[in-house]
Amino acid sequence: MKKFLRIGLISTAVSVIIFFGAALVMVFWPEPTFAAGPFPVAAHGAVDFTPQQYAMRDGETLFARQFPADSADTILLLHGVTSESAALGGSAQMLREASGAEVIALDLRGHGRSGGAAGDVDYIGQYEDDVADVIAAIRNAKPNGRLILAGHSMGGGIALRYAQLADRPAVDGYLMFAPHLGVDAPTMPPSDPATAEAAAAYSQLNVPRLIGLIMLNSVGITGLNHLDTLFFNLTDEATHIYSYGATVNSSPQEYAAALTAVDAPMLVVVGSEDEAFVAGEYETAVTAHSAGEVHIINGETHTSIVESAAAMSIIEDWLR
Repeated sequence: MKKFLRIGLISTAVSVIIFFGAALVMVFWPEPTFAAGPFPVAAHGAVDFTPQQYAMRDGETLFARQFPADSADTILLLHGVTSESAALGGSAQMLREASGAEVIALDLRGHGRSGGAAGDVDYIGQYEDDVADVIAAIRNAKPNGRLILAGHSMGGGIALRYAQLADRPAVDGYLMFAPHLGVDAPTMPPSDPATAEAAAAYSQLNVPRLIGLIMLNSVGITGLNHLDTLFFNLTDEATHIYSYGATVNSSPQEYAAALTAVDAPMLVVVGSEDEAFVAGEYETAVTAHSAGEVHIINGETHTSIVESAAAMSIIEDWLR
């Protein structure tokens, strides 16, 4: 009996050593490099706005561009990956015109003029906690107004994560521009060898590090989640390197659960020419797990959808 117990303990110890050894080897896998120089960051047209700041629960301060309106209603707009609120100035103005509501475009933590380490979070879930703090502040200032949570791409993914928070200030609707539903969603594009080289020139994921950190997180070890995992070949003006924690925090863990958690009207608009996600899969995914509605806007891309006149017309009708 002792012999079998000893063998079992040795086998367990060996398995643990192999597990952690393999995880650590992958975690410290060399970071990817890009063959060509960085892509320039697109310039954003100057628009008039009122600067705002919001205090977070951890003492950090987030910056926002406010587009005022004589209305009790507010649209809180979240930007996509590598972006900031400046990129949504035109969209914010169009939304204000379409809705009559005040629009607040937020710089997420570690982006634009907001505080926090660039492309990182202190813990997975901090993005949506920040959104909750901003919404609480807006609700406190406008207790009788409607509040619509809007997001583009990663911002839409964070909005869906917000919908899953147990204790959160209520919102009156979710407005999504080509949202990142999650890596398990059918909207994720399949790998295509024909476009793989071009895609790798723009962004790369350190897959071994990702796997290693998933392994460590599965046993409760989160101390290395700050390590850079997702890389975009952009100049330094933009947030272009994301930690494991921020990468995981950018979309729901399970798209079906996130969509099911949405408890307010939801509108999804996506361009037919979207390069980041599979536009044709949105309707199936969204309507199967929520009461949300989906509109595919002909000719629009992943970026152009936020300033699409056709999309704004649909949004105007939906907001009524």
